[in-house]
Amino acid sequence: MPAPSFAASRRVNPPGATPLLTEEQVWKGLGIKARDPKTFVPIITSCEVLSDDGTNIVRSVRFNNGEPTREDITLYPNTIAYFEMEGGKRITNLLSYNEEDELMLTFSFANGIPPTGVTENKNWKELNGIIGKGVEHSIERIRQLARDGVV
Repeated sequence: MPAPSFAASRRVNPPGATPLLTEEQVWKGLGIKARDPKTFVPIITSCEVLSDDGTNIVRSVRFNNGEPTREDITLYPNTIAYFEMEGGKRITNLLSYNEEDELMLTFSFANGIPPTGVTENKNWKELNGIIGKGVEHSIERIRQLARDGVV
């Protein structure tokens, strides 16, 4: 059976969210996430940036203290971050707007989902819940960085 692929989107500024985040703040937060992901992705237990030219980042990460995995990241400002992993997995962080001009953040996984306990046996509702929680956690982490004046 093929490795699971899935995408989940969440509104960046749902009703009641404070402070409201701008596109620029979210993008800065995603840049921080690309370089120091541990507080954004709890299953990443270590990260070493091997090279960073501002647009292309190469890093070595460990999921749940496992073996190091190389990721090649390409940033397309204010829109997309591609994470190419060993073994052909691709993660995309996409910043966009919906039809009501609300800022959205989408995480997509192609050719497999990093070690989160997600298997191909999950249905789309379960995957949306699991992946969506990761999107929500990243948004809340960026919101905290905004409160702290970092983004």
